[in-house]
Amino acid sequence: MPYQLVRDIYIYQSSIWQTNSSVIVNEAANVIIDPCYFPVEIQVIADFVNRKKSFNKYIIFTHSDFDHIVGYQHFKEAKLIGQEEMTFADREAQILQLREIDQTYYINRKIPFVFPELELTFQGEYQISLKDDELALFHAPGHTGDSCFIISKGKKVLFAGDYISDLEFPFVYFNTAAYLKSLELAERLIRDYEINYVVPGHGDIAEGQEEILTRIDGDRVYLETLLEQAQELFIKGLQQREIVDVLKDIKFRNEPIDGALIKMHVENIYQVLNELQSY
Repeated sequence: MPYQLVRDIYIYQSSIWQTNSSVIVNEAANVIIDPCYFPVEIQVIADFVNRKKSFNKYIIFTHSDFDHIVGYQHFKEAKLIGQEEMTFADREAQILQLREIDQTYYINRKIPFVFPELELTFQGEYQISLKDDELALFHAPGHTGDSCFIISKGKKVLFAGDYISDLEFPFVYFNTAAYLKSLELAERLIRDYEINYVVPGHGDIAEGQEEILTRIDGDRVYLETLLEQAQELFIKGLQQREIVDVLKDIKFRNEPIDGALIKMHVENIYQVLNELQSY
């Protein structure tokens, strides 16, 4: 069953990675954001949306990671929307990752996945008019090059993609400096549009500006600490392996990073080191 966040907005959370799919639906339009993940979960969303008669149908992708795009084929006649950089995404890499997860968990997709072909793309910003509302889309690179934020102006909700999560520290697949700028953008949008709720790609919804800004600050501190310490060690001439050993101990929101997430933290370290070497 969906969780009704506010009027017309419903959130479905997958049992894998606590991945969120969002639905905005009224008689004028239905909008699905990042439909996912298991086939039965996607079908539940599709059944709900198909019961609602709407004039316009949209699917918006917050970015091109496989877990956020896998369900779009269950929604017929929907216009596919994403940031322009998504057209240049590494399609094969996403398909291979999806195939690996499906094989690991014996997932049978009756509709073979095909990477989506976008019908509408945007660069910096884009607006979609809905009944009694307007969606504002903003390019927010950092996690990926094609990441974007989506704001429901009327409902004061920001759909953040893989940012501002209570579960995950920043995963930087594209660029660390860009990620920090996107956090600045998020902070500005939250204040300018008086956002009350942030729906992350994974994890629980952030409610109230205090909680939202606390999450953003925790993400910023993690990245700035990683950048500053990596730069200091890099200038001292330490080898990559030595730098990684030191930076593994960086904390996120005052908690050590361990378990399965340590792999993602190490990947962030290498990302930062590669960026420093390219200067």
